[in-house]
Amino acid sequence: MNGTELMERGIKQAVDNANNQHAGWSDQAYSFLLDFIDYYWLDTFMAEEVRTHAKGLVPDPPSKRAWGAIIRKAVKEGLIKRDSYQSVKNPKAHSTPATLWRIIEDE
Repeated sequence: MNGTELMERGIKQAVDNANNQHAGWSDQAYSFLLDFIDYYWLDTFMAEEVRTHAKGLVPDPPSKRAWGAIIRKAVKEGLIKRDSYQSVKNPKAHSTPATLWRIIEDE
């Protein structure tokens, strides 16, 4: 199994686990992401910003990787695309680079 397949499997396990722990978690999280995009009028954002703003509004999934499925769905729907990489703000992550997502504006 290659790295992409392992990533896909890990994301699926994380979102399945989140849905098992909190019924409908992925639908609630995706709805929050759509609201986040509309409300904040950002050009770009990082997944950690979505997670931070979701605190208290969307149940915390057992693994933050579950948010990967939500981001990937937005990519597949043509709402966002990878822009570049930026260091995360979480001090525990030691400034690791993560994807900066660009919102695709309606023409």
